[in-house]
Amino acid sequence: RPKSEITDEQYQEFYKHLTHDYEPPLAWTHFKTDGHQQFTGLIFLPKNRPFDLDGTARRRGVRLFVKRVFIMDDCEELLPPWLRFVRGVVDSDDLPLNVSRELLQDSAVVRAIRKHVVKKTLDLLEKLSKDKPEDYTTFWKSFGAILKEGLAAEPDNREKLGALVRYESSREEGLTSLADYVSRMKEGQQAIYYVFGESRKALEGSPHLEALRKRGYEVLYLTDPVDEWAAQGLREFNGKPLVSALQADLKLQESAEEK
Repeated sequence: RPKSEITDEQYQEFYKHLTHDYEPPLAWTHFKTDGHQQFTGLIFLPKNRPFDLDGTARRRGVRLFVKRVFIMDDCEELLPPWLRFVRGVVDSDDLPLNVSRELLQDSAVVRAIRKHVVKKTLDLLEKLSKDKPEDYTTFWKSFGAILKEGLAAEPDNREKLGALVRYESSREEGLTSLADYVSRMKEGQQAIYYVFGESRKALEGSPHLEALRKRGYEVLYLTDPVDEWAAQGLREFNGKPLVSALQADLKLQESAEEK
């Protein structure tokens, strides 16, 4: 049905029917493409973390339909693992009704659908972060660690993902974006500094931060197990390199007084 005919309540009811989640979704996007591939998609961002998100199967929650005929649940080929929290449906006009797993893995149509679904999901997250920052914080606390996997797994989306990540910071309590960090950088500061550790409390007393604190430089606290791997994938943001405060050869510019 056209988006204009569907109410928010109907979208929320459909989401609950699809996922058996008792809570309404945080956000959703409904789209239709015409061109080389014709398909309709409806994807939702859950509020709560599904219990089966990180089991051995690592299910992905998008159902595939072909010409409105149900084909399969949890179609892995439509979403990368770092978007496995997304729930929704995709209905393709171009795939055959007898489509198999093997065909899905080697299908240009499926690759085009996946690319579009990834783009629409990242656009939805960007919109949520700008329009409803509190809802985005809720999302990030549930799924941020999973989203960060994409920094190393898919370099093509590194820039968009870099704008979406949030970290704890030495500057203030709560989460901050890399864009906000860059906007607060001290004059002469060359890099975005971060430090890995188990918790904010453990990192605040780290002797590695003394030289940075002395200069008034903000430091990001990376406390998720995935962070070390993900930060290597990101490497820079807005032209500013990400540099670990734990590096033995950390180079800091000296002020005239220090020289």
